Amino acid sequence: MSGTPTVPPTDEDILRAVEQHLSERGGGDPVRLGHLTAVRISWHSLLDCRIVRTTQTRTESARSHKGRIDLSKRAVYTDLTTHKADPPPEPGRPRRIELVQRDSIRERACDCGNGTWHCKRCEGRGDIPCDTTVVCAACRGLDPCTACEGTGRARASARRGAADGAGGASAQASPERVRCAKCRSPRAACPKCAGRARTECPKCAGRGSVPCPPCKGSGTVPHEACGGTGVITTWTGAVIEERDRTEAVTLPERRPPLRARRRAESAGDWRETVLTSFRADLPADLEHEHHGAIAPRLGRIPGEVARRVTIRHLPLARLTTHHEPDRVFYVFPGRSGPEVVPLPSRRRVLRATAVAVASLVVALLVLALVL
Repeated sequence: MSGTPTVPPTDEDILRAVEQHLSERGGGDPVRLGHLTAVRISWHSLLDCRIVRTTQTRTESARSHKGRIDLSKRAVYTDLTTHKADPPPEPGRPRRIELVQRDSIRERACDCGNGTWHCKRCEGRGDIPCDTTVVCAACRGLDPCTACEGTGRARASARRGAADGAGGASAQASPERVRCAKCRSPRAACPKCAGRARTECPKCAGRGSVPCPPCKGSGTVPHEACGGTGVITTWTGAVIEERDRTEAVTLPERRPPLRARRRAESAGDWRETVLTSFRADLPADLEHEHHGAIAPRLGRIPGEVARRVTIRHLPLARLTTHHEPDRVFYVFPGRSGPEVVPLPSRRRVLRATAVAVASLVVALLVLALVL
């Protein structure tokens, strides 16, 4: 690709390229220079243009930090609207810049004094209430004693049954049962709780309180407002954010056939120009139609601080001649000279289509007669 300004090939250049193409392949009448009445040339040049814009937004607000903070690496500004940030890097790389307003940093002692605060969970006591007992894990409080059911008042029948079976089959069948601590019935109570339905709490060992989890028994916790530092830092800060957006410039739908475009894409000597200045002029060799498509898109949009415009364009001519009515020639600058792509003309395509349709109709008629 070349960035050197060039001019599109002249009609004479195009005619010579087609004449040479026909001569090398030994087909068709040569297109003689000067017979311009038998030739029609139109332009279908190709354009690939991408505009990458970097837009910037600025926001300012009061900031605070729990404790001390080092802000020395942040850029300092006085007035955010007039602050000149460093030029953005290559477009395509989003950027976020944090700033601090000059002389706005303040460090003040927190109301807590030393970074600690009264624990709200235990209200400063250091411990919280706990049940002295818990439901028995063995009987789950559902069957603590077969005689009194945990009430302490054994039924007479249950008491007699327990006494009668103290040394009999019942005792042998339930050796795990023990004397109830409430109704004193033998071999009737859960061995874990002895008929009480509850056991000593393992957390507090029956004391009725445990250390407060948040403060771990101290009665104080780090103060949330200052993060336990005893200091709060405040300042006025700003953020400059830069984002990129890409726009494609397209031409009206008047494109050459796919085969010609593909050949031009791979073998064409495309002219490429990259513009990064807002005041840069469009390439001098840009065609009028391309210029008209790009120029209106180059206005500066709100917040735009940088841009990169990449313009790739390739002159592409379409030639028809009475000497070759069944072919159309597309001509474009190649890396080693003009490139010619011959394609069937519309007339030839329509004729071939008509022949194919007629052949199909005949075949159908023959098939109908045979069947």
